Amino acid sequence: MIYYAVVPMELAFFDESQTPLEEVEVEGVPMLVRKHNEQEKTIVRLLSADPAHYLDPRFQPGLRISL
Repeated sequence: MIYYAVVPMELAFFDESQTPLEEVEVEGVPMLVRKHNEQEKTIVRLLSADPAHYLDPRFQPGLRISL
């Protein structure tokens, strides 16, 4: 099988089951995050029903936040 992509192979075939997700609330916005250490986490998915939260660049998935 040949796989063509613009993302590195490590990202394309990354197994998310190895790092558990945690549900937190930041500034009133519920989200799923992946923990790097006790202070730094990466936003994986927003769980909010408010469309304005999805347009806010502070809550963009993939960003690292510190809690």
